[in-house]
Amino acid sequence: MAHDTIIEARVRQTYHANKHRQAEPEFEIGDQVYLLTKNLSTPKGRACKLIPKYIGPYAIVESIPETSNYVLDLPAELKNRRIHPRFHISLLRHYEPNDDAVFPHRKAKSYYDFSNEESTEWLVDEIVGHKWNGNKCQFHVRWTLGDHTWEPYEH
Repeated sequence: MAHDTIIEARVRQTYHANKHRQAEPEFEIGDQVYLLTKNLSTPKGRACKLIPKYIGPYAIVESIPETSNYVLDLPAELKNRRIHPRFHISLLRHYEPNDDAVFPHRKAKSYYDFSNEESTEWLVDEIVGHKWNGNKCQFHVRWTLGDHTWEPYEH
């Protein structure tokens, strides 16, 4: 009698717990996905809050359905940092290409610089504007990675 009550309670609790859970998304080999960066190690001296939440898109190379893991085709830079290409489905998000009618000529960037080299050069995409701060000129720069900053003339 007590055993039946315990089993009944477990079934009821399982039902209520699973009622609000979403089904895991299904990915096929060759699909493009974004990768969550919360478990990736960041270089020393770089703030975590300045790193994008998702990077990618990366192609799925292999599926492991028993453990809900997927192997991604990572770029050489991430492989050189010894990041293993296998990730759980909870760290992946579907890639949806930009609608060219809403965002004309905007392309997704699959690269983010995780290096910690001081001598890394950044490429300027466009100088958006400028302003004078006293007798010094500063430029509003859009970098190739999408960041916007104000840089002094000396840089």
